Amino acid sequence: MIKRVTFIFTIFMTIALFGKEKFSSERFIGIETGYGEVQSRNVIGVPSSATGVEFGFRFGAQNEKWRTTISGHNFNKKSQKYSGGFLSFDRFIWSSLYESDSIIFKPYLGAHIGWLRYEDSNSNVEDSGYLYGGEAGVVLNVLQQVDFDFGYRYSVSDIDKVDDIGSFIFAVNYLY
Repeated sequence: MIKRVTFIFTIFMTIALFGKEKFSSERFIGIETGYGEVQSRNVIGVPSSATGVEFGFRFGAQNEKWRTTISGHNFNKKSQKYSGGFLSFDRFIWSSLYESDSIIFKPYLGAHIGWLRYEDSNSNVEDSGYLYGGEAGVVLNVLQQVDFDFGYRYSVSDIDKVDDIGSFIFAVNYLY
């Protein structure tokens, strides 16, 4: 487990260091919150769901057409908890870059892959595995160095007891 985390951290830091030259003015760091729903099954296969607030952090790089984000998330509702990390790739569909625009509006579509650790204390389930899915939303660049991100993320996991996770996300990114 430690080797896997160290390996992933090394890859992300290498990407961040080599991406500095290409995205020097388009790197960002941010926080996010959302409302998520986890569809899962207990030990005997009975479906259940939990809805609640999730929190996370993110950092990445973007240009006019693409955004790459590394993020971490935490969900804790009643007996169900999950935490994990994602690597997301988003494509901006178009951008309102007119000189008269005070707010730049950029809708996007994307995909993500990541790792998830899931716990359900009611059924004594504790497992981890891979996660993948899609996302769609809109980025509003209100200030020159601040983006607001509104989106929906849908994820499917290879964990036996987790069917899917859907989340509405709001994020604030500081561009540096």
